[in-house]
Amino acid sequence: MDMTWIDAADHSVLVARSWLEVEAGRAAILIYDIDGAVYATAAICPHHAAFLSQGSFAGEHVDCPRHMGQFHIPTGTQTRGPACDALRVYPVEVRGGRVWVEISPDPKSA
Repeated sequence: MDMTWIDAADHSVLVARSWLEVEAGRAAILIYDIDGAVYATAAICPHHAAFLSQGSFAGEHVDCPRHMGQFHIPTGTQTRGPACDALRVYPVEVRGGRVWVEISPDPKSA
């Protein structure tokens, strides 16, 4: 499985906004700054393909704008809403003032 680190965002912009939606290697990604810890998840809800950036996030949870779905950002575990797969979580690092996200093929297609 090929894995690639993608330079996804300026860390200072992320800190100022708390979350950013970016495209990294053909994947729609949400990057979050939660009390100084940086996380990255898929930007699209696995239940009904809604853009999570149109919802909200507080603490360690992101809320889908459709069907009251909610996911735990660090793990991708669904905490509320209709049954669906977990939210995809990506490895992330901050290097040289940039946020890097490791993109690999979807495990379902491997």
